[in-house]
Amino acid sequence: MDRELFRERGMKRMTAVLVGLTILQGLAIIYQAVLLSAVIAHLFQKGAVEDVLVEIAGFGFCFILRHLIHGFKDQAVYHFASKTSKELRREVLENLFHLGPPAARKLGTGNVVTLVIEGVTQFRQYLVLFLPKMANMAVLPAMIGFYILFKDLTSAVVLFVTIPVLVGFMILLGLAAKKKSDKQWSMYKVLSNHFVDSLRGLETLKYLGLSRSHTEKINTVSERYRTSTMGTLRVAFLSSFAMDFFTMLSVATVAVFLGLRLVNGRSCLNLRLRS
Repeated sequence: MDRELFRERGMKRMTAVLVGLTILQGLAIIYQAVLLSAVIAHLFQKGAVEDVLVEIAGFGFCFILRHLIHGFKDQAVYHFASKTSKELRREVLENLFHLGPPAARKLGTGNVVTLVIEGVTQFRQYLVLFLPKMANMAVLPAMIGFYILFKDLTSAVVLFVTIPVLVGFMILLGLAAKKKSDKQWSMYKVLSNHFVDSLRGLETLKYLGLSRSHTEKINTVSERYRTSTMGTLRVAFLSSFAMDFFTMLSVATVAVFLGLRLVNGRSCLNLRLRS
């Protein structure tokens, strides 16, 4: 994560709000899991549904609270990202106005247009997607991990072993995706410059009879951008596969250990199940 991001106006306050809401969301998730396990264990032992109506109601309340907090976080981040992106676009335009036409010629008209329109829009989308996930990754795994450590040491060890492996793979794939994304952005700027230059010189190309041959150059640049985009998507899909694979591996390992202990008549707290 770029440290420059926290220099944006209101970023620290937004992060604090997200962390606080995520803590409440984490408590709802943990309590929801506890109530669900209590209901399943009671019904597995052939208990009556009427005996766990309070737990079922509590589970429903935690479920609703969890998703209400999630929706409030999304709304808060969206309004913050929209406000920040508007201020950023205004600052960019003011700087371009003060620098004058020489700056636009030096940077390239296509680059300036791409930066003001596409760049600011992508920055807003980045904030919308990144800030909630940052808060979730910083708070939820720690809360759930410490709760599991308090309840069951074996399951906690399995998770604490697999999580660093997962994080390591995600870092490596993230660096590769960043390299591909930077290359794609460079190709996109080339495509934008080429498109703007083509529009400017269209009449000249027609006058010289080169408009049809110039079409091949446009196709070449577009094909290079398509290849770069597909390469970036392949790396992104690979990171999703790695995350899903190691997540399923850790969950399956925990389930195996819990299943073996349940077969032997012990719960995760090493207590004999009631017959």
